[in-house]
Amino acid sequence: MAKKQQNQPETQDDVLFEALQRSKKRRKRRIWITVVSIILVLAIGLTATVLYLRSRVRQEFASSDEEVSTYEASTGSISTTVSGYGTLQDVDLQELTVPANVEVEEIKVNANESIEEGDIVATIDSASVLSAMAEVQAELDAFDEQLAEAEDDAVSSGISAGVSGRVMEVYAEEEMLVSDCMYENGALMLLSTDGYLKAEIEAGALAEGDSIKAVLFDGSEVEAEVGSISGSTVEILVDDADAANGEEVTFCDAEGTELGKAALEIRNPLNITGYAGTVDSVNVSAGDKVSAGTKVLTLTDTDYSANYEAVLLQRQEKEEELLALLKLQHDGALLSPISGSVSSVADLDSETDEASEAAEQIVATLSPDESMSITISVDETDILSLALEQTVQISIDSIGEDIFRGYVSKIDKTASSSSGVTSYSAEILLEKTEQMLAGMSASAVIRIEGVDDAILIPVEALHQTSATSFVYTSYDEETQEFGGMVEVTTGLSNSSYVEITSGLSVGDVVYYTESSVGSFFGGRGGRGGFGGMGEGGMPSFGGGEMPDFSGGEMPDFGGGGMPDFSGGMPDFGGGGMPSGGGMPGGMRPGG
Repeated sequence: MAKKQQNQPETQDDVLFEALQRSKKRRKRRIWITVVSIILVLAIGLTATVLYLRSRVRQEFASSDEEVSTYEASTGSISTTVSGYGTLQDVDLQELTVPANVEVEEIKVNANESIEEGDIVATIDSASVLSAMAEVQAELDAFDEQLAEAEDDAVSSGISAGVSGRVMEVYAEEEMLVSDCMYENGALMLLSTDGYLKAEIEAGALAEGDSIKAVLFDGSEVEAEVGSISGSTVEILVDDADAANGEEVTFCDAEGTELGKAALEIRNPLNITGYAGTVDSVNVSAGDKVSAGTKVLTLTDTDYSANYEAVLLQRQEKEEELLALLKLQHDGALLSPISGSVSSVADLDSETDEASEAAEQIVATLSPDESMSITISVDETDILSLALEQTVQISIDSIGEDIFRGYVSKIDKTASSSSGVTSYSAEILLEKTEQMLAGMSASAVIRIEGVDDAILIPVEALHQTSATSFVYTSYDEETQEFGGMVEVTTGLSNSSYVEITSGLSVGDVVYYTESSVGSFFGGRGGRGGFGGMGEGGMPSFGGGEMPDFSGGEMPDFGGGGMPDFSGGMPDFGGGGMPSGGGMPGGMRPGG
């Protein structure tokens, strides 16, 4: 019998298990190598980008067409302005009209031509003038009849109390217009009609009809009575002869315990009113008791009623119309009342509806040629800087390089918005010259603020970040880097210069490039795109200087070196790297 072998051959399952283990180790090793490779590629790319940016910055500063300029800070005058554009418009225009039913035969003037006072503007049909005069006179006769009827509607010479009561307030004074007193106070007098003043306090244990004490402002006591109770509050009544309207009092029970404080008011008030006349005398005083029909005020200037005055005003308007017709009849034409120019003329051939035929006809519009206006749009950031009478410099394209002077005559603070931009408008007046015509384009510049003896530097020399403004006071030609960064405080500025209020003195020299790296970094003055320039010339990324990768050092990824994978490689869910060069499953965005 053969001897049994001590070591049995490995089973097929063991062999398969060991193969799987070796495969898994190789797969993890490949994943680790892939991840490290990706991180190295990213680090190399970041380093290359930083070096490229540094190279670009140095190239920008070193380029031959961007020579470094110097400027010695000096004193001068600087001002800020508001500018705008508009068109010239005539002002103080006068419309020439003829009354209704008057036929205009021919207009003798044209737009934009000069005219003298007394020149014929239009010829008029005389028969239509006579017909219109007859109609106007008939209307005047009708108004006379209405005036005769209105004379009996005269306002009474006195104002009386309509009911009995006590006078609590007197607003009217001698020689005061009744209408003014009514406007200011809403009444001429104020009566208490039922004999009581009232106040409300917490009800507590009070019951309707209880008697309590009211301590007045001067310390005196008067009787008070508990009136109606509503919820947790109670109405306290005081005789209107014992206290004043609006007086604050303290209420106490019979033992002197305070129940509450409140201001008194009239329980049932009545306003005495009027609308016309002048107060001649006040016949009563506050506190007086009056009966119904008592004359409390005596008035003057009450001869005519408001209806009479309204009719009289209408009649006066018709009188003016009649006088205009008489002048047309006398002159035989419509004449110009002023010297100036014709702004516009009516179109006699245009069809008119019945409504327009019943109104006055505008024949021509005349300008006295004394002033013109320009309306400009003003940005919301500038509108509060404008003021009336500010001097304005005006240039008119059609006239040439002449500068005209005007002033701000009107500021319209009604906002107008377009595409998210809010603006306002201002009107400018200037003296009219012979060359100026309505509709010409004009530009206006308004000086809103100025400083003399200011320390000035070119705007190109100023660099700004979100937190500060600074200048460079040195330049190293060998390294082509700016230095000596000095923080400054700025004041006014314009398109060329900026005022320095602190940080520089007269004679200090600043260094700058007139064509800077602003086109590359996008910042004001060429050094603001990454939050400003660092001392060495590289842009600052908000926390100081750019890290130096030139020595081959890798960036710190939060732990002082490469990520630690000693605990094992992460499971990327796919058992290995996906085909096609894609990222592992666990590293995909959103995976």
